Amino acid sequence: MKNKNFRICIAILSTVVILFIVFSNFTSCKPKSVQNEKEMLQLNDAREEKSGILLEKSVASAHSDSKLFKPVIESSTTITTAYASDVETTTEMATSDVVNDSYNLDVLYNLNDKPTTAIQTTKFASGSKWELGKLYTKLPSEEPKLLLTIDDGPGNYTGEILDYLKESNIKAIFFVSGDTVKSYPNIVKRQYEEGHEIGTHTYCHRSYYKLEKTATIDEMKETLEQDLQRTENNVRDIVPEIKIRFLRMPEGYYRDWVGEIAKKYGYVTLNWSAAGDWLEKPDEEVIAFFKSQIRPGTIILLHDGRNRGKRALKILKELVPYALSKGYMFVDPNEFF
Repeated sequence: MKNKNFRICIAILSTVVILFIVFSNFTSCKPKSVQNEKEMLQLNDAREEKSGILLEKSVASAHSDSKLFKPVIESSTTITTAYASDVETTTEMATSDVVNDSYNLDVLYNLNDKPTTAIQTTKFASGSKWELGKLYTKLPSEEPKLLLTIDDGPGNYTGEILDYLKESNIKAIFFVSGDTVKSYPNIVKRQYEEGHEIGTHTYCHRSYYKLEKTATIDEMKETLEQDLQRTENNVRDIVPEIKIRFLRMPEGYYRDWVGEIAKKYGYVTLNWSAAGDWLEKPDEEVIAFFKSQIRPGTIILLHDGRNRGKRALKILKELVPYALSKGYMFVDPNEFF
């Protein structure tokens, strides 16, 4: 009898394991061609904790004399932005395996706490327009204009963010995650109806920096197209008439082939030039950090996934009045189409 019961238990356990494996493969963010346990995404809280952020791996360098700080935005040609303290700096770098850096507040200020000044090495003619597939880290304008972008949502505070944006008459791009939108259909509708752009942040915030270490380019292309299509489908289930026009890759990932796929889908690819709401610093320091990054053409990055929008809202309530008082305006991204 004991042997019989033992065999029954083993059979039940085996069945459960098999069902779990099948279900995991079915629901995974990865296509079958790139299933790899080490590369499986950590969803839910683990994903939200890091979603939309730059990997916590610093490639910024601090010069001992000038307190130099360079946020590295990877592209296939050059880095287009350099921040320095009273020193004009132009930086170029070929495509490499460098991941966008995490920001270090300690090198953003002079010893007297004066915010650093910034120098943009990329110049755009007034009235420039978006180019499909091209990667932007700032607006195609040298005028005192800012663009607000918000990643990873919708989340539990997105409604309050929308209330504030409506009150302030500001339009934003909400880069949504395709696996999240179905939980917040009314918020997605409201974003669209109130004149905001809904961009794609792909389906489940997979790390393409990690993926490229194990997958071929063809597999990565297939994966990205699947992620983009699944997100489009989920958003259109909520807002059938929508045309998604902006792409932000998770962690700011970019390669030439990403631009090609973006162009195929009719997307403009955006990264950012002001970010840091994930930093484990007091709110006052983070808000001061954002203020120090405001300059013509700045693309602001905040996050509203799950409960992260609470801090984003606090930053907005401080940053918006500050920017307006300095003569800046928040633009509708449609202005550049």
